[in-house]
Amino acid sequence: MNNIELIKQILQRLRKFSWLIVIIALLFGGLFFFMAKQSIIQWTAKSTVFPLNASSNSSPGSTISNLLGLTDAPKSFTEDASINIVELANSRRTREAVAMERIPSMKNRTISDLLIEENNRHTGFMQNEKIDTPLDSLAQINVASNLLKASFNAKINKNGILELYYTNSNQKLVREISYVYINKLSLFYIELKKKKAQIDYEFSIKKADSLLTVLNELDKRAIALDESTFFTNEGLQRYSIPKVNLAQDKATVQSQYYYAVNNRESAAYRLQKETPIIEALDKPEPPYDPVQKSKIIYTLIGLILGAFLAMLGISWKIINQYLGDELNKANEKASKPKSPTALQPQSEPLK
Repeated sequence: MNNIELIKQILQRLRKFSWLIVIIALLFGGLFFFMAKQSIIQWTAKSTVFPLNASSNSSPGSTISNLLGLTDAPKSFTEDASINIVELANSRRTREAVAMERIPSMKNRTISDLLIEENNRHTGFMQNEKIDTPLDSLAQINVASNLLKASFNAKINKNGILELYYTNSNQKLVREISYVYINKLSLFYIELKKKKAQIDYEFSIKKADSLLTVLNELDKRAIALDESTFFTNEGLQRYSIPKVNLAQDKATVQSQYYYAVNNRESAAYRLQKETPIIEALDKPEPPYDPVQKSKIIYTLIGLILGAFLAMLGISWKIINQYLGDELNKANEKASKPKSPTALQPQSEPLK
């Protein structure tokens, strides 16, 4: 059987069983249509956030760089590092804080409880796997954290604005959880940025208060020394030297107190500057973008796949026979002995 005969026999067999090919293709198309219909409609909310406070740098993009953690990384662990807000948004700390939050408009239930309940509402073929509600609150938060991780995404667009995407089958949950995400993310980012400046501010206050206490103590000593030497000869060194030393100490402490007050005001300014103001530009309000498997595309895929498998199954007998014939020919050709080659005349031996 050559290639032309193979193609003719396959076409004849396909023409003969064309009705079977159509039935199998329709069965696969119906199966894929049912799979698409069983899929859950997911709703995705998009929200964007942006910092409103100015940066100390003159460049307009410095505020975005500080917010997103795009500045150069520190060379050691102890150096100050910028906070990457995308990593903060995707962190487990943020997810667990969101999962523990309660929603007043939904009977004041926790988000973790609502997520597990919504997951179990859509279980079955081509849907979610059922989750048994844990009795332990920590285990319940861990389960909800994994659900949030699979449905939440944060990224930076080309304009340097943070975009947050959350997807769920419940539109009300999409809205509420998106707002909780924005609030928690803003709160955590502000706390992390403010912590270092708060430590510096508290230290400067303690330093200034400590120097003021020393100044008050030196004033008391000066008053006591003046009262104790009121009727004495101030020209004597035993009376004049303590006053001179006390005046020098006070001048030194006053100079330190002056710089401490300046540092306190500078620390207060840095504390206010390092407290970012994050505002939501695009709020997660409906209408949301629906995401579902296309019934038309799935049906077409099922029809094509079913027709291909049916044609392959119907033609397999002929193809198998053709492959067997070719294999037998190859074995016969390999088993034939090779024709002996003519022997070349040997050269006469050298004398």
